Amino acid sequence: MTIYRLTDNAPVNVRNNGDRRECALALHFGARWTRHDSRPYYAGSDIELDNGMNISVKASHFTLMDGKLCEGRDNLEDALNLYMERTHSNYVAYVSSDFTAYIMNLDEFGKFARLFCTMERESQKNGGLLKVRCRRESSKMLQWLEERAA
Repeated sequence: MTIYRLTDNAPVNVRNNGDRRECALALHFGARWTRHDSRPYYAGSDIELDNGMNISVKASHFTLMDGKLCEGRDNLEDALNLYMERTHSNYVAYVSSDFTAYIMNLDEFGKFARLFCTMERESQKNGGLLKVRCRRESSKMLQWLEERAA
């Protein structure tokens, strides 16, 4: 796992916290950033670098896959396996509230997700399907990331 301490250098007009973290990481790498484009996880990555790194960026309480993209998987292990098999990204970056970016390969991210993600129902308005959702950022989560980044 690689760790980067970012400065909050995202433009002030980026108000969404997740977008702000994604923008800060893209700018750190010198990559062009555009607002979240809502491409499915298998069609593109949040940050695509010329060196072949395709990075999916996550922040506290992220949704990994909405209910439709879980394709009927009703447990975390099956949903994560689907994600790992189909994702366009080869790295996942968790950017903490203090703008520390923890960049993991897919194996490392799988361990992270098994510990800190759960299956959760979407609202009835959104179909009521099960989705993969990460817990809110916690000291336990940050400690786990720090220990592996050392």
